[in-house]
Amino acid sequence: MPLQLHRVSSDGEFNEIVQCICESYATPVNRVWRLFRHDPSIAGFIELRDRLIREFRGDPTACWLKIVDTDIGDKVVGAALWNTYNENPYPIYKDHPMEAYWWPEGVEEADRLNLESFIEATDLGKLIYEACGFVYAGTNYLETAKRNAGPEWKALERDM
Repeated sequence: MPLQLHRVSSDGEFNEIVQCICESYATPVNRVWRLFRHDPSIAGFIELRDRLIREFRGDPTACWLKIVDTDIGDKVVGAALWNTYNENPYPIYKDHPMEAYWWPEGVEEADRLNLESFIEATDLGKLIYEACGFVYAGTNYLETAKRNAGPEWKALERDM
């Protein structure tokens, strides 16, 4: 499985990227992803793709990378978004390092800029990041309680 890393350079690449993202969060099911990022319908796919394209075009700190498998027709088998900031983008958290999303080339870029990196990961992703040298620093918990929650919210909470 020869894998190649490519920098995303056009809107047209996002159909395959979104397909890969949706497949990767479907098995095993990631309910948080489903709740906050993606409606599994065709309309939801299009909405997600278009949102990522808008972010891709409008965020100068963003760098999308994709991994393709050349044995299966350059199918996208992984993707990552790196945001690189020369200054802390969250002034309220002055002591926190920059945010970065996975792939070793991004770590090299952070090293080149003499910046620290941190990531957020699912339980499965955590293993990959640790293999790349990242150190586990803590767990964030999602609080889903909502005052006067309606039946739809309660159903979403139950399904998480």
